[in-house]
Amino acid sequence: MKALKVISAIKWTAIAAIVAVIGVLVWKFTSFPDDDSNVRMQKAKVTDISPMLRLCAVEFIEDIPVKASKGPRHLFARETVRGSISFDLEKLRMEERGDTLVVALPPEIVEIYESTEPGSYEVIDTWNDRFLGSTNFTTAEENEIKRKVEHNFRNTIYRKGYVKQAREEAVRNLGPLIEAATQRPVVVIDTIGK
Repeated sequence: MKALKVISAIKWTAIAAIVAVIGVLVWKFTSFPDDDSNVRMQKAKVTDISPMLRLCAVEFIEDIPVKASKGPRHLFARETVRGSISFDLEKLRMEERGDTLVVALPPEIVEIYESTEPGSYEVIDTWNDRFLGSTNFTTAEENEIKRKVEHNFRNTIYRKGYVKQAREEAVRNLGPLIEAATQRPVVVIDTIGK
């Protein structure tokens, strides 16, 4: 049985870090002394957003079927995988166009892990094509099979549109967040997901 839960959530710690870093920079560059004679205006630039690390747009948990063979031995199992699709905000490309800040969304980071919950991996059946042949798989063989299944599941994530959904959500949420912190018009573009 396949169970799919797609949980969309922005990591609030990343939001707080973005707002704090950009807020401090805006405050620093817009605080002027009372004496106007010594004031020189310069464009404010966001130069370091490293504390923000990653914006997580989509998390997922899914049961996937596992079917594999090693010579005449065969295995059928069920594995629960979990993961996330996130964006490294340190790799945001920002460009000023007049009073507007244009932000290009970086490539996505897809992480897939075997769930550590009890019962997350269950062997349903094993068999051997040879009469009275062993149906046992070693732990190393099962781990190799799981790695291949998780690698193949990465393609499924793209095919099912999870990555497209994550990119669309990141574009929607990142613009207002940066705009609120910088008090400037912000346009977020997705050059990869088009």
